[in-house]
Order: sequence, then structure tokens, then C-alpha cells
Amino acid sequence: MAELCLICLNSSICLINVTETKSSNLNLISKLKTCVPDVDWKNDFQICPDCTTHLEIAYNFRDLCIGLKNARYEIWGKIEKLKQENSGILESETITVGENKFRCFHCQRNFSNKTFLAKHIEDEHIKFKDLTSHKNCANFPIEYNDSCSINHEQDGKYLINTDVLKLVESKTDESKSIEQKNECDICGTSFNNKYLLKRHKKNVHATEKSFKCDICPSSFVSPVYLKAHQKYHSGERKHVCPFCGKRYITASDLYHHEKIHANKRAYGCTECSKAFNTSSDLHKHKICVHMDRNLWKYCCDYCNKRFPLKTNLDTHIKTHTGEKNFLCHLCDKKCISRSALTRHIDSHSNIQSFKCTICNSGYKYQKSLLIHMLKNHGIGDIKLPERVKKYFCHVCPRSYYVNSKLQKHLRTHTGDKPFKCPNCDKCFIDKSYVKQHMKIAHNSES
Repeated sequence: MAELCLICLNSSICLINVTETKSSNLNLISKLKTCVPDVDWKNDFQICPDCTTHLEIAYNFRDLCIGLKNARYEIWGKIEKLKQENSGILESETITVGENKFRCFHCQRNFSNKTFLAKHIEDEHIKFKDLTSHKNCANFPIEYNDSCSINHEQDGKYLINTDVLKLVESKTDESKSIEQKNECDICGTSFNNKYLLKRHKKNVHATEKSFKCDICPSSFVSPVYLKAHQKYHSGERKHVCPFCGKRYITASDLYHHEKIHANKRAYGCTECSKAFNTSSDLHKHKICVHMDRNLWKYCCDYCNKRFPLKTNLDTHIKTHTGEKNFLCHLCDKKCISRSALTRHIDSHSNIQSFKCTICNSGYKYQKSLLIHMLKNHGIGDIKLPERVKKYFCHVCPRSYYVNSKLQKHLRTHTGDKPFKCPNCDKCFIDKSYVKQHMKIAHNSES
């Protein structure tokens, strides 16, 4: 009987074990782990010939892209940073190679005539002048050099001038201190160059936003941002993460999400030792942790409490309006946010994963254990939450720590008793009173 391929799930009589080696020196399971690292590949897995062919293509393409990125684009990227500082085209930037062939000495590309070459240099290298001199051009090696080349099956080897590379790296190091000074004087966000800083100020801090959305009150400084915003109203999620399958509305959202899987944490905070995967996460961290709370710009109209982010304010306002859109699938409780729903669902479980090593008390949450350790045993430095009675009754002077207690108290004024005993006609203002009544009057624990 034919077995199934564990990738495409199609039946085949000639399945291949993933431990076999089809090409190069790597077996199939090593290539699978490289291309799709999130799957737990087992040595007893078998795949069909068609999937094996697709795997070879995917692995070779990935290997080619990584090679180009780590070699050619790493150097060309440094060259591109210096384009803004230089101008002019040197005649000696042209190297004649054979009949009717002209080579650009910057990137080794060949052209059929000087016109195409001049256009190429003007577009790609016009502001690269100060990295070279006529002497450098004359001494630029034409022969291939294995110590500083990039392999390519069709085009041979791309030559990299090591003298130019050293000069590029030295100039890049010199410009780092200048780049770090490109900081927004409004929100403090840093950028690699002045162009990005200027674009940030224009798009984020602009006062005049003439392009308005016809669906919601949002407005933008350019039609490009408006068009991107309108995609969120459609709700169509075309961009799929290849690692976890999560879908996103825009390619930009997917790009930032994929940085989480890479987990390089390239954006370090200058105020503390924390680092983040995206610049937006770093920006939020600086606002939430290091900014003075009096400078937070989102203020609640009900209680004047300030918040660092609009999402925080939107969630907080629901505590005043009573809006609860997240329904528990285990009971009838509704929550104001998804995170609150997640915490509530944990309350249905009796598992206490966090144990006190001194008195063996158990807790569902680590924060509860840390608070217990400090309050009961004097161990730890966690900041104890400050309990403030911020929920006030508008009928009498009573106040409460949480909104649920206030709502229960208000029923004593209105006479509303929404919780009914299933065995008799008695009603109560709180669900806990029903349980107490069932135990006493009906000898029932349910």
C-alpha cells in the first residue's frame, strides 16, 4: 500500500527518507530545517520526488540570496550611503574590456557602449567620486581575485577592490557619529540619515493633513499614506508570514512581523540595556518607560489619567463606558480587551504553576508569587501595586478598588437582581450570592 508524503500528503510508491542525500553534501532533513525551521522535522519522515525537487530549488535559491546579501550587497550598501556626499563622473571610471565592451570599475558590470555605461555611472555611482582618484582607477585590477570575489555560475566572479572597500569602511565609521545625531527634536526618535529624519517629521509631526479618509475621521499628509490606511478598512489580509502563517493587511506590517521571527534585536535602547526587533518597539519602550508621565499626550476625558499610547487610552476608556467585546467561550463573561480575556480564561484552570519555596503556596501567575514573596517573606524587589479606590458611586459616598465591585453596589440602589436561582424564584444582585444560596437552601454545590 502506498504511503503518504508528509509534506503534500499525496500517496506515492517511491517515497524518499529525509536522511538521504540527493545533492551537495547535505541530507534532505538539513535542507528542510534550513528552509522551514519552525517545523519539528523527524528522521523517519518521508517525502515524494516532487517535493524533493521543490526543496532543492528552494534551498539553492535561499543559498544564492544569502551569498549575495553577505558579500556583494554588504559592500554596495556602504557605497550607497556615500552617494549623498559626492558628485561628478570621472572619465577613468571606464575600463575597456575587449571589443565593444566597457566595464564599470565600481561594480564590474559590462556595457555594449559608453552611453549606457555613462548612464549607469550617473544613476548608480555619480556621488562616489571622493572614494577614488585617477591613480586608483589606473591601478584597479582587471584580473579575477579569489580572495575577494563572489561566485556566480553564469557571470564568473565579481571583483571587489579591497582598497576601495577599506576606504568605504573608514568613511562609514567616520559618519556613524554624524548619523547618530539625526534625532527628532519632538519625539526623540533617531534615524540613520537626515532624509529619514525629514520624512519622519513631515509625515508624523505635520500639522496640516489635507488628505482625509472618507470612511473614518483620520487624515494624512500624503495620498500614499491615505491609500495605505484605507487598506485597513477593507480588512483583506493578502500578506502571509512564511514562518507562522499569520496574515497581514500590508507588506510593511508583514515585514515588521518577520523581524520578530529573526529575533536579532538590532534596536538597542540608549537609556537601558534592553534591545528590540523593530524601531517602533524601541520607540514605544522609550515613551512608556523613559519618558516623563506628565508628557504623555493621550489623556482620558473621564478621569484625566494620561497614557503613553492610544491603544492604552482606548482600552482604558472602555472601563468607563462599559464596552466589552471579547466573550469567553467557557462562560458568559465579557472582557474589554483580548489580553483581559486571556487572563480570565486562565481563571477557569486550577493549575498553580508558581510555588513558593518557603511556605509552598501556589499561584497561577508569576507576578502573584513575587508579590506574595515580598509581602509575606520580605524577599524580592517587585513594586507592589498601589491600591486606590478610583471607582465612585454617584448616589452615595462609597468607593471601590475595581469596577465590578462598584457595579454590584449600584444594584443595591437600583434594585436590579439579574442572577436567578435555577431551583426557585429567588434573585440576587451578584452571582456569588446564588452559589451561597444554592449551598444553604438546596444543599447543592453547583
